[in-house]
Amino acid sequence: MSQLHYVEDSTFIQVKPPQWSKHFAGDVDSCSVVYQGAQYRAKAFMDALTKYATLVCTDEAGANLNDAGMFLITWSSDESPVLPSVTLSYLGLRGGAATDAMPEDDITIQTASTSKEITDVNSVNYQKTITLSLTYRAARTTYKWTTLSNPGTTPTYTTVRKQLSIYMGSPNILSAKFSGMVDDAGDPTNTIPLGDATAVWNTFTQRTQTSSFTVSELVPGHVYSCQTVNDYIVEGV
Repeated sequence: MSQLHYVEDSTFIQVKPPQWSKHFAGDVDSCSVVYQGAQYRAKAFMDALTKYATLVCTDEAGANLNDAGMFLITWSSDESPVLPSVTLSYLGLRGGAATDAMPEDDITIQTASTSKEITDVNSVNYQKTITLSLTYRAARTTYKWTTLSNPGTTPTYTTVRKQLSIYMGSPNILSAKFSGMVDDAGDPTNTIPLGDATAVWNTFTQRTQTSSFTVSELVPGHVYSCQTVNDYIVEGV
């Protein structure tokens, strides 16, 4: 004897208030909305859904909610034979408002080199190209953020928040090696006058560099996850 099921003649309606994720700096929001209706209406209801459609529902207070910052990603049914529930899942930025970027400060080990031709006739290194190779601690700030606008190739956040001082004798210099010096006889030497060393050092410049900038589409054409890595570096010539 086969089992019979009573099939409701109910139109699909929202049966629960939207369930939101928590929203932290740099994060994306998620939201789920549950609808329920007669089993034979489930296919037509799901076929009418459009991927990346914006959120339209009734909020916790019973008011109409239209959120253009939230986009329909997936939907699924619990396959009940009588009154199936269909859960719609949205992703985006609640209210279309981007949060602040989430910064993370760090210290890295970097290398740099610079060269200068010494042309002072009074120098023991007269007309010699002196090279200075440097290993040092550098400041880094990584930013992560989410946006509804395609950032293109220009990062929004590039500041290194906790720059380290780099100067001759700085404790942030791990090693500094001069090469290319000669003595009065023209033979190689490991010594260099302070004036020449300073002249070579002064060819370094210090600046902020965006070492990497990546963008991924969380919702194609609508929601973008971004990360930029910025270093405060020493650069030679």
